[in-house]
Amino acid sequence: MLLDVKNLAVSYGKNKTPTISGVNFELDEGKILAIVGESGSGKTTVIRAILNVLPGGGYVSEGKIIFNGRDLSELDADSWRSLRGKDISMIFQDSGAMMNPVHTIGKQFVEYIQTHSDLDKKSAYDMAVEKLELMNLPNPENILKSYTFELSGGMRQRVGIAMAITFQPKLLLADEPTSALDVTTQAQIVGELMFITRGTGAAMIIVTHNLGVASYLSDNLIVMSQGKIVEAGATDDVVKNPRHNYTKSLLASVPEMGRRRYV
Repeated sequence: MLLDVKNLAVSYGKNKTPTISGVNFELDEGKILAIVGESGSGKTTVIRAILNVLPGGGYVSEGKIIFNGRDLSELDADSWRSLRGKDISMIFQDSGAMMNPVHTIGKQFVEYIQTHSDLDKKSAYDMAVEKLELMNLPNPENILKSYTFELSGGMRQRVGIAMAITFQPKLLLADEPTSALDVTTQAQIVGELMFITRGTGAAMIIVTHNLGVASYLSDNLIVMSQGKIVEAGATDDVVKNPRHNYTKSLLASVPEMGRRRYV
């Protein structure tokens, strides 16, 4: 087992009521888990807790997160710096917003590679080109010379994915990676995420409100509402035989075409 989340609760500041609580799941190598729910359900909080990047004074107030046999609550700052970006990587909703707009993509990508390796600048640059090519980005050397605002949303997401997979992490955390993209680009990004995980054996947790994306990508599905898991199981089982009324309402909200619901 790669990841074991046990009775996870997350709180913020002095608020005694946890934002999420009682979250339990396991994830094996090479498997994809989707967490779905409406905005505010707590799904993004779960993956931010795993990576220890909770905003606004958030902290794990209960439970354990065991990754690759290690209790993440016991890691110090140096251990976290070593772990993030190499063994666990995150793909953000808008990767461009997470990059520095005053530096080129190439400067940031090369610095990222050198931070986590012993490569010289030329070798790091060559690796960046290679990863951008893997994402089917045209003219990767031109992209490395560009700033984030010069790229489309789809191109920024591909850059973000390329950076996230640079060191073939054991676990990818994807926070709404397709929500800001048009339908055609969404399909391309989903295909690339499938290729990465199935091709490298990496595990992935994808957070999304899009049940169509979740059902296509994932092996297992978690449905969250108001900070708690209301339903979980194999994706086909949850989609075809939902038990909780909230899950049923999510499925009912998926548009139909020709009397067929694409989920």
